[in-house]
Amino acid sequence: MSSLYFLGNSTSYISIPNNADLNFGTGDFTVEWYQYQTDSNSFPRIFQKGSYLPETLSIGVSIETGVVWYWRNSIAYSVVTLASSAYKNKWVHFAICRSSGITKVYMDGTSIFSLADTYDYTNTQDMVVSNETVRSNPASFGGYLYYFHYIKGVAKYTANFTASTAMVTAIPETVLLLTADGASGSLGNTITTNAVGTFAITPGPAPAPAPAFPVTKHSLFTDNSRVYYKTSSLAPGGIGGVRNYRRKARKT
Repeated sequence: MSSLYFLGNSTSYISIPNNADLNFGTGDFTVEWYQYQTDSNSFPRIFQKGSYLPETLSIGVSIETGVVWYWRNSIAYSVVTLASSAYKNKWVHFAICRSSGITKVYMDGTSIFSLADTYDYTNTQDMVVSNETVRSNPASFGGYLYYFHYIKGVAKYTANFTASTAMVTAIPETVLLLTADGASGSLGNTITTNAVGTFAITPGPAPAPAPAFPVTKHSLFTDNSRVYYKTSSLAPGGIGGVRNYRRKARKT
């Protein structure tokens, strides 16, 4: 079964340009994904809209030395502390849902965090999967995503659930659904990648309990030109090089 594969450095990511659909405002929402993390980076972001420095971020998730952080309005909330065996080199499902002013984080279908939340999730920054808007190696997620699903206006989960290993399908409120088969949703035709030989759609470990597939890496994208993808397609492409910069890691 194919997955999205990220090398865990600043040149391996998917970017979605800022759009009103990315801003949840004060309404309900869902962000869910299936991950298989392999990196050892300091503060990898699974996704983030904005950056810790120097910009304001509205929403994001990082896992830093086992601590899952939920980012809201540039403030990090400690969700749970995990042993590496609980989330490294294995498939884990995460979901973030806000319903009627309460945001919950679920891990493998079990609620692990709850927050009273009337924040207006609106800013002007792009959203990045596998990093933050100002990209760096320490902020890079490395490993596999079976899918990444971003929904505006609907809390898909409001109580504990059984996390299915089946591929999810887009609903009318889906803003973005990223899979190895392509991108769909209202912004499925706007995604870009920086694919300087470092991003691939590749057979990866299959979500349990299906038999594991061997981890192999297909030829990676090498086109350095900026490419916009049509709905339900994820053709090779990328944007130009990433500028160098200096930044400080967040001290927790």
